[in-house]
Amino acid sequence: MALITVGLIAIMIVMTYFLAQRVARLSRTTTIILELIEAVIVAASVLILRQTFWVLNGGNVLSWGYAIAQLMILLFSLYAMHNFAVTLVNLFIPLFFYSQALYLGASPQRWWVFALALAILFSVILYISHQQALALDSEWRFLLLQLLYAFAWCMVIWSVRPFHLFYTVNVLVVFIIYMWLIRFFVTRVNRVINHFARLDQAANYDELTGVRNRANFDTTTVGVFGVYRQHPTTPITMAMFDIDHFKQFNDDYGHLTGDAVLKHVAHHFNEELTRQTNNGELFRYGGEEFVIIFKDTSPTDAQHIVTSIRDTLQQHPVKINNTQLVVTVSIGISALQADDVDFNSWFKRVDHYLYLAKEAGRDRITVEGDTREFQ
Repeated sequence: MALITVGLIAIMIVMTYFLAQRVARLSRTTTIILELIEAVIVAASVLILRQTFWVLNGGNVLSWGYAIAQLMILLFSLYAMHNFAVTLVNLFIPLFFYSQALYLGASPQRWWVFALALAILFSVILYISHQQALALDSEWRFLLLQLLYAFAWCMVIWSVRPFHLFYTVNVLVVFIIYMWLIRFFVTRVNRVINHFARLDQAANYDELTGVRNRANFDTTTVGVFGVYRQHPTTPITMAMFDIDHFKQFNDDYGHLTGDAVLKHVAHHFNEELTRQTNNGELFRYGGEEFVIIFKDTSPTDAQHIVTSIRDTLQQHPVKINNTQLVVTVSIGISALQADDVDFNSWFKRVDHYLYLAKEAGRDRITVEGDTREFQ
């Protein structure tokens, strides 16, 4: 049973690492789905433990070993997974346990004990879910939370299946020892995750704007070109945009203002792109130039998206020392075509279309060679 419990915790560690590495890059919908999967894994882990004890004990799960293993799984998920769905699972389990006990014939006469235990348990769960780092950093706070959590669960169990006080003391002692070991591993797992997250951020994201950088763009385009060769009927579109008169911002207001403009444009495009589509990835190519790769998106659809983002950009000027600076962009758009022998031929065409938009007077868009003003 110890090996099963450790194995289930290992699975949760892998899921936690997987989400921590990728959640920042995914759409909100995809993130919610992954978090729900995490919650399902936690609930499934509890059911697996129950079924295992059921089989080993001939149809009986009235075991303190089962109780301790279940509490370890539930509490570990709270500390390791920053996930609202997992919190809901922890809140639901005691209600499920009590309801099942009543269904199986337990007496409800100690309902007030269950209500008091539930209030304590809910308070501890909600505190941990909002203060994981704070709870892990302080040994005494961690100890107090474990005592309250385990004691509340003992009260929940006692409300339907009374037992001797001696067992409560044993459970608390054993549980605290186990959870102290869990704390040791959780803190180190968090350090590893944070370390790799910092390395990933430094290698793949632009330090100033926070969006994907040139190195990540080069890596992504290799994969994109390969996917297109395998699925040539799936449209892939590139949009390149340039901040108009960017040098003037630096010359007139200073380089700090220029940096503020870059960050403002990058953040605005990134947020709106995430809100409007799951198929677009934004990169800072260099200087004031940015590139968006749209997967499974036609040039016309890409035009609608970037035009919409450009329009909202006009409504949100950069504010510097009580001065509002309206930023415009020029955009070139083209789809990857069957006669593009390599990525460079596609990129040069998009770059040329951006040049046409700028030559036509800036604050314009060129889509497959057709240049027009924004409406």
